[in-house]
Amino acid sequence: MALYGNHFWKKAPFVKILLAFITGIVLQWQLQPAVQTWLLIFGFGLAFTLGFFFLPFFGRFRYSFLSGIAVSVVFIAAGAMLAWQRDVRNDQQWLGHSYESGTPLIVTLEEPLAEKTKSFKADAKANFIINGDKSIPVRGRIIVYFRKDTSAGNSDSLLQQLSYGSRIIFKRSLQEIRNPGNPGGFDYKRYSLFKGITHQVFLKPGEFEILPGRKESRFKKIIFTSRERVLNILRENIRGEKELGLAEALLIGYKDDLEQSLVQSYTNTGVVHIIAISGLHIGLIYWLLALLFKPFRRYRNMKWLRPLLIISGLWAFSLLAGAQPSVLRSALMFSLIVLGETFRRKTSIYNTIAVSAFLLLCINPYWLWDVGFQLSYAAVLSIIIFMRPVYNWFFFKNKILDFLWKLNAVTLAAQVLSGKVST
Repeated sequence: MALYGNHFWKKAPFVKILLAFITGIVLQWQLQPAVQTWLLIFGFGLAFTLGFFFLPFFGRFRYSFLSGIAVSVVFIAAGAMLAWQRDVRNDQQWLGHSYESGTPLIVTLEEPLAEKTKSFKADAKANFIINGDKSIPVRGRIIVYFRKDTSAGNSDSLLQQLSYGSRIIFKRSLQEIRNPGNPGGFDYKRYSLFKGITHQVFLKPGEFEILPGRKESRFKKIIFTSRERVLNILRENIRGEKELGLAEALLIGYKDDLEQSLVQSYTNTGVVHIIAISGLHIGLIYWLLALLFKPFRRYRNMKWLRPLLIISGLWAFSLLAGAQPSVLRSALMFSLIVLGETFRRKTSIYNTIAVSAFLLLCINPYWLWDVGFQLSYAAVLSIIIFMRPVYNWFFFKNKILDFLWKLNAVTLAAQVLSGKVST
């Protein structure tokens, strides 16, 4: 199979566009040039590409490689400009440009409180800075920690009033998120920045007030309510703390109850992707649904029913898993794969994957560094490339044994690339 020959590039031309787009994202993050530089490069590449069509036919054929270079330059610049735009620090209304220590700040909680050992944690969106009688609108996200205080009953009742959409005001000074300082350790500052989070604050009882009214999305509220119901069912039926945390992570992707020692053990053994519902799990579900509804291809009247059922199954599981960004990214990727197979059955699966990755990076270019994003594509590519060779290891005449071996074959195939990404 000549993956890197001319035949491959002709069948999957969007792979070149994706590679150029990714190159621009990486260059912008590593070099941090001014956006005007990329605008100039983008304009030059676009002008050259458009001007190329005014050449005589044989001239266009002879210098077609120059057209390819110009298109690549256009998408490199486009990826870089999008990465610049998505960096919250480049926003004129970014919190960090106008905030001063001790200034009252109004924020909105973007999720329900997650209980920690000594505090409750939630991500929040900054709304306004109060400067005298003026309220200055700002943008940005912060992490808010609410300290537990068992000796103060009023503080406990106040924390119970906090939920998704609650608006609070406080004067406690924000702290810039920093790395622990361990050489070669996890870059938590970059990880938070890619999510638009740049500051954090630790609030004690009495250091904040809850404002009347809520700012909440009905869709998000349904998601959080559904997730909480599933979590309550698991907590009622699973007693062990370690077992409960692992079950929550494996079944619906909820990791707040996972013990750090357990996560570290999975990381050390190179199988941390097992508890990341982003690529491997969605990939397996996609394969199972495709296998389950494969007989529908025989009937013309059910042509559209098969992709509808597969996509519905993927998104139903995604919502059940809490509609986390990593899960939604995977569901979108596989939905595009299903649609690509439906509209053009002869299209290259690699081209469809490249289109889905391009669309996702257009939404947030910094997903490129997200492990969930990487696992999503590593799992599906691994299944596509290695599933058939692994399945051919053994042959079973019995249909039941053959089906069971297919399940194991796709599991083994998915591990090849996703295991390397996780390590």
